[in-house]
Amino acid sequence: MIFSEPGQNSGKNGIYFIIDKNNSRCGITDRLKAAVGLYYLARLHGLGFHFIHRAGFDLCDYLMPNEVPWSAELSDISAFPWKKQQICYLAPYTDLPEFRKDRQYVCRRYIGNNLLEKWNVPDWQQVWRGLFHELFIPSDKVLKAMASDSLPERYTAVVFRFINSLGHTEEADYNGPLDPDTQKRLISVCLEKAAVCEKESGFPAVIYSDSVRFLETAAAAGFRTTDASGVGNIMNKNVEDSVILGTFVNLFRIAEAEKVYSVLDLEGFPGNVLYKTQYPRYAAIIGDRPFIRC
Repeated sequence: MIFSEPGQNSGKNGIYFIIDKNNSRCGITDRLKAAVGLYYLARLHGLGFHFIHRAGFDLCDYLMPNEVPWSAELSDISAFPWKKQQICYLAPYTDLPEFRKDRQYVCRRYIGNNLLEKWNVPDWQQVWRGLFHELFIPSDKVLKAMASDSLPERYTAVVFRFINSLGHTEEADYNGPLDPDTQKRLISVCLEKAAVCEKESGFPAVIYSDSVRFLETAAAAGFRTTDASGVGNIMNKNVEDSVILGTFVNLFRIAEAEKVYSVLDLEGFPGNVLYKTQYPRYAAIIGDRPFIRC
């Protein structure tokens, strides 16, 4: 495959990826997967890539352009409403246009599939990581927040995604809360699992979770944990800045771990009590770290 050189955006033509309040019902991992996939298409066809993110926050406050000046505005797109030949659907949709360098293409409809993985691109994780780093670099705001924490120099990230098993934390119809006794048993088994991961890795564990209750219980048990004030989901309404900032700080902190564990299987519990999150998996890809689903 032949790529154009990174950092060349061909003026105002090329592919525009737009996320706003009308198509924001995907988490940060899905958004980044889609952005990198569209950038892959742009590079493959020698096109510019532009990213307009206005879904509750300006992405540039947290992820800044690195080698590619992707930040754009809706006013940069010359034709509105957009013509049919401008619409670029991302896989699993198959309606990709015949790309021309003198046109603008708009993608607003996206889903959580990874285009590189779906198309069996050789060494796709390495390719995806390279494209991500061409596009993005943490903002000063994120770097300052990372510098202010007190993590060990070397550590293992252990990630638990409960969604609503321990109480309603997300505006999503996935799991309802378990009964109180089952919640206590779940927390106990998860802490035992964290201890196993810590011992297996040989590095102190830092626990990441979407549950403030679990983080506080883990800290009381002597584990290092991420900052509970940043817990939340950017898909929820009226999300505070601390949640958005925590999303990106944790992404890069997990990427710096020696190993990344995503806990899913717990003895005595059904397979759906914890959510199979892709967030730590892609953090591990970003940092080129070993990833273990356990």
